[in-house]
Amino acid sequence: MDENILTYDVKSGDTLEKIGDKIGMTGEQLMDFHNSHCERMEKLWFNNLVGVKQIIVPKEYKSPEALREEREKELPPSSVTRDFYAKSYSVKEIFSNFSGDDLELDYKVDIHFKSKKEITSPDEIVDVRCHDFKKNGIRPDDKMSTISIASMESIYPISFIIPFQGKISGIYEFEKLQKTFEAKRPDLEDFLVGEVYRSYLDKFHESLGNQDHILRQLSSSLLYQIIFPKMEWFHKLDIWTEGFYFLQNSFLLKCSMRAQYNHEGDQVVETLLNGTLQETFSLQEILRGISFDEEPEELADGEIELRYITDKKSKKMIEAAASVTFRNDDELYRKQTLKLTQDE
Repeated sequence: MDENILTYDVKSGDTLEKIGDKIGMTGEQLMDFHNSHCERMEKLWFNNLVGVKQIIVPKEYKSPEALREEREKELPPSSVTRDFYAKSYSVKEIFSNFSGDDLELDYKVDIHFKSKKEITSPDEIVDVRCHDFKKNGIRPDDKMSTISIASMESIYPISFIIPFQGKISGIYEFEKLQKTFEAKRPDLEDFLVGEVYRSYLDKFHESLGNQDHILRQLSSSLLYQIIFPKMEWFHKLDIWTEGFYFLQNSFLLKCSMRAQYNHEGDQVVETLLNGTLQETFSLQEILRGISFDEEPEELADGEIELRYITDKKSKKMIEAAASVTFRNDDELYRKQTLKLTQDE
């Protein structure tokens, strides 16, 4: 028998209500508990226990309210804390499409919170660095991959502004990114020789003068949407509406969201967030990142799923995963998955 339950010998005059009062349960709760745990005993249907010799009771009963409070304490807090993050995560990102040509990226992400002595902002300032990129298992060696990775690595770490409720709200001391790139560009040009590289570096340098463009480019990526969630997501009980970028550099799309929590593990909690696209846009509008004047004939069909594994005691994000799916005529058109795993 389950070590968390006991067999109670019914006494004359006992009712489910009387027994329940002694252990903090209603008669209906006690009936449900007995019926869900009895195997060989008869199930109970009435408050009166005349003719019943034994019933099953919990060794330590906790009301639904007490259980909710207990489980709430196992979840991450509703505001950003430094304990939520590990110092480094390994990332696997996969892009799939209808043709079956998958693209797999592997890289590392380092996260470092600036000390309060270094900043004057009331928000948290978080330095993020991505590095050690691999494309389909090998270091990318094509021109565009080489120049884009080298350009981004030259300005890392990027300092993001994270308010107490979560999500990226800005880039801290944005103007320093352009100066950092200018200082490192001569080294890049020594290594990346040619008109194609020079043209790309010119455009990259120009883009660093547009904070809105860079902020949108970064914050619309699936990586940064999953790393910096709204912390209230870990405490949602009802269906709600949330905006997500289904494609980088596109626009926010409203989703109907639902949260589920699994506390069964001894050490971790699983938080699963599922969202269904609610916006009336066509797939082409989302892919191009612009809204057409005419009413779309066929609406985009998409879903987003986010999954977090957090430590019950430390509240640290051990693992996080996300997927964004588009379908066309009920068939897969495009799917992006991303998984973060805490490095040892």
